[in-house]
Amino acid sequence: MSAMAKYVRIFWPDPKDEDVSRRNTAVAAIQSWITEFKDPQSAIQLASALADGVADGKARDEFASKVEQAIVNAGSAAFVREGHDLEIIVVTLVSALGLVQSERDLPGWTPVDTLAAALWSALSFQPSVLEEPIEVLRQEVLVASRTRTMLIAERSRKRVPVPEIGPLTLPEAQPTGSRASAVYRKATEPLVKALRENAELDREELEFLWWMMEDWSDVLDGRFSDADPLVRAVVAGIDGASKLRRLPASGHRNVVLRGVQPGSPATLTALLTALGNHRETLATSVDADYVRKFAAVFPLLGAITSGDVSTAGVETARDARDWGARALLEGGILQVAKLRGA
Repeated sequence: MSAMAKYVRIFWPDPKDEDVSRRNTAVAAIQSWITEFKDPQSAIQLASALADGVADGKARDEFASKVEQAIVNAGSAAFVREGHDLEIIVVTLVSALGLVQSERDLPGWTPVDTLAAALWSALSFQPSVLEEPIEVLRQEVLVASRTRTMLIAERSRKRVPVPEIGPLTLPEAQPTGSRASAVYRKATEPLVKALRENAELDREELEFLWWMMEDWSDVLDGRFSDADPLVRAVVAGIDGASKLRRLPASGHRNVVLRGVQPGSPATLTALLTALGNHRETLATSVDADYVRKFAAVFPLLGAITSGDVSTAGVETARDARDWGARALLEGGILQVAKLRGA
């Protein structure tokens, strides 16, 4: 089945084969655009704008113009953005879905990995959409994004095998000094790269374990284990994320939530009240401008830094463990984005 065949009826009751084919071509163009993002911020910006569009049905400028152009270039010369918000949102969601479901064929961090994590955060905070067809698609994107993010979080922490030093072959055409230096760098480059990557993972693991053993929070000026469960979960999530160099995996979530019993459901407004004066201290540890700019991806961190509780989903009461897991996820996305040059 083609990418759009399953979803085109969300905005076209009776589509023709030619219509579906043209939207498939547009989807491929949009996916190429996304995979060429140069920094994590571009993917986070798209996820935030797309989630906002899903929530209120209005296509945002951050993606609408690109999608409009892709549809026009695919053979629909008369297509205009005005009056086609739903179609633009659906085509973008389908493009994202195809990417996050695809097999990962590149080493290191990719724009699709960032997009998946950001979409998981944004879509999981939102309430359900009343229109069933778009809600079904939203759920598919949410599940696929969560699955990819959890998989990448685990895979990214596997140690790289350290190779042997490669052969040292000196070309006769170059002066002896420069020859030896260039050949040595080339021969040792794979080994040094593997050692650096493994050392980074080792350092992350040691810092996180040391933090766990300390059981101390500078924000709370006391032990995590002595704090209110709701406050403890959120502060531990944000603090724990700051120790990571990759997205948090299930093991990190288990450590952050250790000792936090299920219960204590609270809305975002109630959570901010529970944090009290600790909210201001927490806010100083977060890049306030960044998280406010992409509020759909960082609804919790954005509210902590600004006090604003207007994001879709704030009225939902969540368990203390859910808030702690969200704090870890949002903090992890922000941490990785900053480390990778957002």
